Order: sequence, then structure tokens, then C-alpha cells
Amino acid sequence: MSGRLLHCCRCGRLTDRPVLVEVIESGSGPGGLLYACPAHARWFATRPGAPSWIAEELRALAAEKGYRSVACRLGQHATCREDAEAVPPCEGVTVLRCTCPCHPVPVPPG
Repeated sequence: MSGRLLHCCRCGRLTDRPVLVEVIESGSGPGGLLYACPAHARWFATRPGAPSWIAEELRALAAEKGYRSVACRLGQHATCREDAEAVPPCEGVTVLRCTCPCHPVPVPPG
């Protein structure tokens, strides 16, 4: 999490909370780094063999003071926060959901 604006490698949108999701190694010459927005970093965390640092970055981001969910930042609710646990994408990752009354709680299927 750098605080700088980077493009998400999955959706292409700019994010001010980039999460490093992959290091591309190269046999000859420089490799590269792939960053994702928090929402898509959660997807990367579910992939088999996902690096452990993704879950660590997501936990640190969720604990960061002043962090708001992507949905709230893209919406119109400046005071919304993700502050209730939701279903995690993988073991060891805590996913949060916004509990603001303007965001309905999804009904579980079944």
C-alpha cells in the first residue's frame, strides 16, 4: 500500500490503495510488479499458490484508519467504513463489509 495512484491489473481503474499481487520474474532483464485495487486483491488472494503477502496487505488495509470501501469511495457516502466481517475468500483473510444503512446487507443464498 503506497498511497500513490496505480492502475488495477484486473479492472484497469485507478486506485489510491494498490495492493501488490504478483511479482513477475524474468530470466533476462527486469521483471515487473502487478498491483490490484483492494476488491480485486481479494480475488487474487483466493488463487491457488497466492503469495501470503496479499492477505497481510489486505489485513493492514482494513485496519488502516480512515480506510473506506471501494464501493463507498466510488459511491456518494464519504462517511461509510467497512467495519463488519463478511465471508472470507480464503483462510487467514478478513473481509469487511460496510454496515452503513444506505448499503443493504446481501442475503445469503439458500
